[in-house]
Parts: sequence; structure tokens; C-alpha cells
Amino acid sequence: MYSGASEIAREVDAAFYWIGGICVALLIGITAVMVYFVIRYRRARSPQAAHIEGSLPLEIGWIVVPTILVLFMFFKGYEGFKLMRTVPEDAQVVEVVGQRWFWTFIYPEQGITSDRLYAPVGKPMKLEMTAPVDDVVHSLYLPAFRVKEDCVPGRKSYLWFQPEQEGRYHIFCAEYCGKDHSRMITELVVLSPEKYQAWLQRKVEDRNKPVVMAQAMDPESAEIKERDGAALFKTYCVSCHGAEGLGGLVENARNFTSLADWKRSPKITDIYRTLELGIEGTQMRSFSNLPPWDRFALAHHVAAFYKGSDRPQASPEEVEQLNKDFRLGEKQEPRRTIPIEQAKKAYVEDAGGG
Repeated sequence: MYSGASEIAREVDAAFYWIGGICVALLIGITAVMVYFVIRYRRARSPQAAHIEGSLPLEIGWIVVPTILVLFMFFKGYEGFKLMRTVPEDAQVVEVVGQRWFWTFIYPEQGITSDRLYAPVGKPMKLEMTAPVDDVVHSLYLPAFRVKEDCVPGRKSYLWFQPEQEGRYHIFCAEYCGKDHSRMITELVVLSPEKYQAWLQRKVEDRNKPVVMAQAMDPESAEIKERDGAALFKTYCVSCHGAEGLGGLVENARNFTSLADWKRSPKITDIYRTLELGIEGTQMRSFSNLPPWDRFALAHHVAAFYKGSDRPQASPEEVEQLNKDFRLGEKQEPRRTIPIEQAKKAYVEDAGGG
């Protein structure tokens, strides 16, 4: 068993070591006594069975001693459980959505999302988890931190941890959730506080970067190529539509190579609307959590699956309408955030010191 990456991990390991050690000691002790009695009182040495009366001290002993051991194991385990469920007041909240078959991590204070979980060294992180109401149960498991909690459709659950050193740690789904359960893997990236703040700043700037429609509609533009639509497709789409875009891996997953199979159309503007709004009544959900530039890169990659020369193209009017509908050319100013301690102080001052 590798060393734990947090205090919770060490508590869990200590409980396992104690309980496992006690069980091994009991196994060896009981087995040794059994072997002794088998040899000592075998028929060759004791042809006549002796009548043995009960022993009050022995009866008390094998009631009291196991009771003490069981209570010790209970309270040793409870120490770790209590630590797991007691979230520090200064913990940073990250919302987690588990769905077939990927994870989405939402940082509500900054209004950004990621397909990986990022955290700073030394900062408690509280994960508030759920799953879409029409999805299935998933379970977020961080083995290096010895924490695991279910993501239940339509319900909230939580766990917390505090990383102590920089590094990358696996995140698995520990609840069988269907066809691509084994591929529902991502990672926790633990950074220094300075690197973490720089990452947040980059994500905020990327999220609020205005869209230049001429570049967004051009699959060869530097902005679109930089986004790597193929990697986005592999993360979010391949489980349902397949690596070749043939669909059919889940109910109503479209075949992108067939013009007749499109719900809207293979125009970039229509694909973008699908990514923004989803398709009601299907498993095609909204990907509005992605930055607009990522959605355009993904739209271009999806559109490229249809090779026909008759693929419809978006008119200038449709492009302009998309721009207006989703205000893509406007820069969205990031929300100003302040530390929780400062917010509490301001609240008390506004309330008159009460």
C-alpha cells in the first residue's frame, strides 16, 4: 500500500493496519491453540474422555476481551470517518457532475469548468457531487487520498480532502455505470498556490474571451486548431458516437457520416446550438460548460465526419444570428470574488456588527 497523500489517507491506513493486525494476531493465536489441543488431547494420549467443568474466569475473558477489541476497532475506524465528514470552514467548493462517461468539475466562484480536478497544496477542497436526473449512479474515487463518494442522480453528496504535495493523482469511477465505465478516468492535478492561481486566471480569461466569428467559423484558423477538437471529441463524444462518428453506441446517438441522421444539420451554426442547448428527450446534453471557442472547435471536428460535397453551409445571416443569440462577440467580465473571511467581515459590518 503506497503512502497516503493527506491526513485522511493516513487515518484510513492506520485503521486498516490496526484492524488487520488484530485479525492476523487472532488468526495466529487461535490456530496455534487449536493445533496444540489437537496434539495434546489426541485419542492416542487420552483414550478416555474427561469431564471438564466450566470456568467462570475463562467465560468472562472470552466475552470481555473480544468486546474490548471490537470497540477499539470501531472507534479507530470512527476517528477516520469523523474526519472525512467534518469539512473545514475555509474549504474551497468545487461542484462535480458525473455522467456517462466523463467528469465535469465546476468552480462556481470563478464560473469556470474543467475535465480535470485542479487543487492547490495545503487548501481544503470540498467536492459537492451529483449526476443528471436521467443518468445513473457514479462514484468518484481518489485512491491516493482514500476517499470515495457516490454521485446520485438528482441528489447532492460531498467529500473533502486536503492535498499536501504537488503531483498528479488518478480519479476513477468506482460504481459500475455501463458500457464505458472502465474509461471514466481523469486526474487530480495538485499545484503550488502560485501555479494554481495562475491556472485559475488563465481559465477565467479563456472563458470570457470574446469570439471573433470569422475565426470561429474557419476550421483552419489558429484559434480553432489550438483547441484540438479531436481531443475534445475523445473526451466528451466518443463514448456515444464512436471514434469514427458512426453513432449507435447509445440510444439515439447519431451517425455523423449520414446527412439524413442529423437532428438539426451538419452546419457549424446548428452543431454549436446543439452543443449549447442539447437535444431534449435524448442523452445529448448541453455542453454549455465548455468555453465558446472549445465548442466551435468541437463543432468543426464533428462536421468533418460528413464527407459529402452536399454538406449545407451556414449563411452569413445564420452566423450573425448565432452571434446575437448567444452574445458570442461580447466579453463577459469575470465575477469579482473575495476571500470567505473578508466576505464574513463585510457581512457583519453591513449587519451593524450583530
